[in-house]
Amino acid sequence: MRFLLLVLLVSILYGCERDNEECREVAKDACPVTNDINPVCGCNGITYSNPSSARCNSIEDYTIGACELKHE
Repeated sequence: MRFLLLVLLVSILYGCERDNEECREVAKDACPVTNDINPVCGCNGITYSNPSSARCNSIEDYTIGACELKHE
């Protein structure tokens, strides 16, 4: 009887841990981006369509407006 309870407990704990990992993976991939056009220039020199798009690309430092093209 104790063995059966131990197996049940381990199964429950493993299932909960697995569900949490799957939730973290989904949350990490899910990033809400609006469709508005409000260009920002990221600190990496890339123009993003709006601030939410920049943030979803891990860019927190940006300026309003498209990045300037550099002519060589």
